Amino acid sequence: MPFSQTSNIYCVGRNYSGHIKELKSKTPENPIFFHKPLFSLNASDEIIIPNDREVEHEVEVVVLIKKDGLAKNENEAKDFICGYTLRIDITDRKLQKNFKEKSTPWFLSKSFKGSAFVSKNIMDNLEEEFYLKINGEIKQLGKSSEMIFSIERLIVYLSKFVALKRGDLIFTGTPSGVGKLSKKNIVEIGFSKNKNAEKYLVV
Repeated sequence: MPFSQTSNIYCVGRNYSGHIKELKSKTPENPIFFHKPLFSLNASDEIIIPNDREVEHEVEVVVLIKKDGLAKNENEAKDFICGYTLRIDITDRKLQKNFKEKSTPWFLSKSFKGSAFVSKNIMDNLEEEFYLKINGEIKQLGKSSEMIFSIERLIVYLSKFVALKRGDLIFTGTPSGVGKLSKKNIVEIGFSKNKNAEKYLVV
């Protein structure tokens, strides 16, 4: 299924306390969702960043939805999960900051072409610890158990407002350690216990 049937890309902000601290922000009472357009999706073998932007990396666990419908509770939410993978959210942080200072939506800072890079390595079971390395150095290290809002809770909350569709992607938020992403970087993402880590060139 990945990712030919994807209709929607739902993203979650501020779902790890460490990232909230580095943003100097506040812990939300409920999940913060935003949407990415489909043209931002990149499942190729290269990470593409615009020439005219300074961008940052955010590694996240991705949930792939396997059926249409609404999840009424967390037990039902488990039945909507097809698998898990990792992705890199590419963010124009300067532009995002400018939007925030003006109290305007920051959609455009995260929604340019290629800004949603997704690994094609789909796993049936979620491993807890995941990471992002740049040129061999660990920049981000996260644990899914440290999410403020669990995956099942995110699915239930989202179901209160929109109907889920087969192929939808939910990006569950990034841990601390976000930082600059530059052309010619070699980026590695993976789950710590899984030997199938993937490396990508930034172009």
